[in-house]
Amino acid sequence: MVSTKSFFKSVRKYFREYCDLSTIHGMKYIGENRTTVERGWWLTVFLFSVTCCFYLIYLVYEKWDSSPVIISLANEETPIYQIPFPAVTICPLVKSFSYNQTAIRSKLFFAQPLSKTEHKSFSYMNFICDHVPYAWFDIKIGNFSVYENFFNKEEFYNFIHNITTNKYFLDCRWQNQDFYCNNFFDTILTDDGVCHSFNLLSPKKIYKDNVQNYFFDRTNSKIYNESSSWSLDRGFSHDKGSDTYPRREPFSGAINGLEVMLYMDYPLRDIYCKSSWTFEGYKVILHTPSTVPRPNQEHFYLPPNTAVIAAIKPVVVNTSEKVKSFRPEKRNCYFENENPLKYFKDYTQKNCELDCLTRHTLHLCGCVAFYMPMDSFTPLCGTGKNECMKAAKKRMLSKELKWRLENADDDQELPHCHCLPSCRDLSYEVETSSSSINSNPDSKFPRSRLVIYFKKNHFIASIRHELYGITDFISNFGGLLGLFTGFSMLSFIEIIYFLTVRLFYNFRLYGQWSGKKDEESNL
Repeated sequence: MVSTKSFFKSVRKYFREYCDLSTIHGMKYIGENRTTVERGWWLTVFLFSVTCCFYLIYLVYEKWDSSPVIISLANEETPIYQIPFPAVTICPLVKSFSYNQTAIRSKLFFAQPLSKTEHKSFSYMNFICDHVPYAWFDIKIGNFSVYENFFNKEEFYNFIHNITTNKYFLDCRWQNQDFYCNNFFDTILTDDGVCHSFNLLSPKKIYKDNVQNYFFDRTNSKIYNESSSWSLDRGFSHDKGSDTYPRREPFSGAINGLEVMLYMDYPLRDIYCKSSWTFEGYKVILHTPSTVPRPNQEHFYLPPNTAVIAAIKPVVVNTSEKVKSFRPEKRNCYFENENPLKYFKDYTQKNCELDCLTRHTLHLCGCVAFYMPMDSFTPLCGTGKNECMKAAKKRMLSKELKWRLENADDDQELPHCHCLPSCRDLSYEVETSSSSINSNPDSKFPRSRLVIYFKKNHFIASIRHELYGITDFISNFGGLLGLFTGFSMLSFIEIIYFLTVRLFYNFRLYGQWSGKKDEESNL
């Protein structure tokens, strides 16, 4: 009993010694030999300060944990020649130049017989001609079925290739130099049908080796063997000069951009075969050279007898390597090779969405749409699978939305996509203005003019980086401790000293860990 009482006296004495020497605010008054009320009041104040301090530290941690990565503007401007000029994809609203869907529908309406070739063409074109009022012509055509579940790939792509043309290009100019349009614009197949693209990477650079380019192989493309000196993650190669592919613009202004003059033959209008309720004109899409365009998702309209001027503002987001340690869901982006795609070599959010839609469609329908990437063993969906493909798209969007909102997958059977942005991302904002072209409105060949250029020589990129680095976090933590308690790194060393070194040398000097024996009488 005596030894226990003596031990607690030693502890009290040692604690008071610590309080008297401590640099932490208020500790001196807690350990001072004063009344219980005074020491209790100071203890209450000290505990209140510590509680407030740790509550604010908790709020700082919560903010860091919920959004550890932020996006801010870069400190310096970036010249436009460090990024490629956008790929420009032009899609005519007239979808056929040698096949007339209106004539076929007229035959159906008046119950006239169709040949086997006409029936097959009608079935194929129902995919390309989006706005077709099927209910008007719910008619059986002999023993033929308009709604075939699967199409023969060779026949379908041959047919689509044969009915299209790129002869609506009248004149083209790049950086104030005239050029032959067909040497710069390549025929591609999109969700809007056949389009023509400028500055797009070769399919060999976009798609993986197992992807079959059933349509592109027939176009004798000029870019098919074009070597690329640019990638989204690494930018342009430093050893390349101004002659690069994809092309880039050294200076801003319309004279340094792309100018295209187009025309349309009015007799080619087909009121039942178009990709919009507007009969004439073009859809224009600006996108990165490594991204497959999807005109039905985003475009601006180029009407006939109109000049449209498009001024581009690049939107670039770079990401610090320091945020790689965070999970992709936390930083809201993927670095290179973090989310490999099944059909595409390089990851972009748009390519991921198309890759995802392709896998969902194949999983649910057993085939893919005509514009989707596919290997040699993948069936091509026919018109009979149209509702299934719509359902697959709806389920994919629903699954992705649920994952974004709840970070949970409710359907484990469907493929996972999680299409976050690239950590190094590039897109283009477009400001358009238009004016009428002074030409005869009754002309058989209405013209359209398109001018695309960078608005400024430089742009300010955004940078995705840590909200708090280790230095920032320690500064916030230490600043709050110092504000409320006066605690510092030396205060922490004091505690370690009193618990280790001072105990050891007290024992060596005085034979007991609490210090001098004669001080005990002053307690």
